[in-house]
Amino acid sequence: MDVETLEQRHGDYFAPAFVVTVGGEDLVRDHFLTVSAVKVDLKVNAAGRFSITVANAFNWEHREFVAGENDSRVDLLELFAFGAEVEVKLGYGELARLDTILKGIVTELNTTFGAGGTPELEVAGYDALYPLTIGKYTRNWEGVPETDAVEEIADIRGLDADIVSSETEIARIDQNEETDFAFLEKMAERTSSVFYMNGETFRFAPRQNQDSAEIVLPWGGGLTTFSPEANLAKQVAVVEVVGTSATDGAPIVGRAQRGQEGGLDQGAESGVDRIATALSSEPVLRIRAAVHTQEEADARAAAILEERAQDFVTGTAECIGLPELKPDINVEFEGLGRGFSKTYWVSGVVHDISGSGFKSTVSVQETNI
Repeated sequence: MDVETLEQRHGDYFAPAFVVTVGGEDLVRDHFLTVSAVKVDLKVNAAGRFSITVANAFNWEHREFVAGENDSRVDLLELFAFGAEVEVKLGYGELARLDTILKGIVTELNTTFGAGGTPELEVAGYDALYPLTIGKYTRNWEGVPETDAVEEIADIRGLDADIVSSETEIARIDQNEETDFAFLEKMAERTSSVFYMNGETFRFAPRQNQDSAEIVLPWGGGLTTFSPEANLAKQVAVVEVVGTSATDGAPIVGRAQRGQEGGLDQGAESGVDRIATALSSEPVLRIRAAVHTQEEADARAAAILEERAQDFVTGTAECIGLPELKPDINVEFEGLGRGFSKTYWVSGVVHDISGSGFKSTVSVQETNI
């Protein structure tokens, strides 16, 4: 969508709006609370986080965090009990048309009793990935792709899953006294995948950085600031992963080299290309890993090369608040010159709505410049 289409969809961004429900009850329309700020932080390989600031949370007459009077009085510490279900919707115009940005549970309560002023109450929490950070487990799988292990954990945790198979069968996969979340991080790294909650669906899949841009923003026309950085620090031209064959004990060397990295624009050079040119050689990263077949070793080498290539160009952009922005999509920035006017992959986005309006801050990555 271009900026004109977005403006039409959101009524020229004239009326930013939000709905926050806790336990199915609207904080503003059911409890008449003054919600002064709503923030949602979404990123790949992390639990989505929300925070809500309630300005009139403290009742001076009762010296308690309560809302309403008499029979309708609500104890806010009970309303915001740990584990209470929260839904956050953001957008513009009619409330019924707002997009659900996050569903989660309350995990934090903060306030300050100062010398002057009325204490505010900040309520925060995480989406359905948060429970996976609690507890440590030991499990193992044999002769299956890493994504089979991911699917089993998603099923154990009751997550509706959208998982793209990594296909390569692994001799043995171990989860050794790790949280389920830490294990998912390890599986994502090994398969060049990312994971996150897409609404109420858990997604585990390769980055969607080959897709066309969903949103196009020109600098000065929706895109207010952009701070990119191109850095060769993590770039290598060749990755070699050394392991031992499970059948005969012979050494195995998996290999990936420049040209295999994804997200390449025609006519542009990746960080992998540029490190080779800058050093007049092809630097090699050689590591040992618990791989036991040639296919497994090659897949691991490709995953490492891809991960490093994606760190070549990174940046943070601030734009008008757009609920359509979310992790693992592509956005195109225009008007930034030959090097930086291009399509970027979104690794994270922060939506922030307050008295200052609605803005979105986007973290992006790209392999070339």
